[in-house]
Amino acid sequence: MLYDRSYMKKPFSGGLRSSVDKLLILFITTFVLQIVFELFTNSGLGSGLHYEYIGFSNHFFDSGLVWSVFTYPLLHDGPLVLLANLLGLHFIGRSVESELGNANFHWLCFISLISGATLWIVFHYTDYPSSFLSGSTSIVLSLLTYFCFTYPDRPITFLLLFVIPVTLKPKFILMGLLGLELFGFVFWELRDNSQGANFSAHLGGMLAGAFVYWFLISGKLFPSFVFSTKTPKPINPIKKTSFFTNKSGSPKPSYSVDFSNQHSLQSEVDRILDKINEKGFGTLTQAEKNTLDKAKGLLKKH
Repeated sequence: MLYDRSYMKKPFSGGLRSSVDKLLILFITTFVLQIVFELFTNSGLGSGLHYEYIGFSNHFFDSGLVWSVFTYPLLHDGPLVLLANLLGLHFIGRSVESELGNANFHWLCFISLISGATLWIVFHYTDYPSSFLSGSTSIVLSLLTYFCFTYPDRPITFLLLFVIPVTLKPKFILMGLLGLELFGFVFWELRDNSQGANFSAHLGGMLAGAFVYWFLISGKLFPSFVFSTKTPKPINPIKKTSFFTNKSGSPKPSYSVDFSNQHSLQSEVDRILDKINEKGFGTLTQAEKNTLDKAKGLLKKH
């Protein structure tokens, strides 16, 4: 994946700048707190005061707990669910974040939470007694969907059942996953809501990933909330790989870098990596990409 390239790891400066890293730490921390709370209060799995105030309830419109739309991914129904989401976030989320940049990555997560909760409550509004939506699966599936639309033909290898290595193209993974989710939604969730199935929320997350892909590829931009005294320059729409083709264009280089000066080179690399972090890898010029490739070998020698 793109994030595995050495220049994406940014060894020249410290700090926790990746949104994926922050989400990983957040989900692990809140799960530990959840376990501690359940031990001290003797709460059952999927119930308790923390689910009522943090989880997304089917009585959302009556409760007034508007924040629960954004807090429900902080709760997980067991360590295996958490582990699966953490792995998906780590391996898929990093590539998507590097492609989108921080701002658009946040929008994707934000939209997936709303989309997942909205689709879920449509089919669970009449549940009795109360039911709750929890888990970050809607976020992870939105990231996976966006990745599959962006890189449909890039082969990826994963461990089936954590043992068997399997290599597939992302577009086939997406088709298979969509089929499984639809099957579970129709033949499990709709037939017996008491089982606590959340396939509708998963499908909502996948819809969010598809929406963000088509929104950005059409040249539209999400609102920016960065406060600045300077008037921002318009950004050209990022040319993304189509779901059915891999054609792409590259702008011409417009500047040069003094590769004999290590301090100047490192400063330029830091600037380019900041640009990737804020706007995504797709906004780099060909000259900036060449600089990263050359700097990778030169800086290792020092």
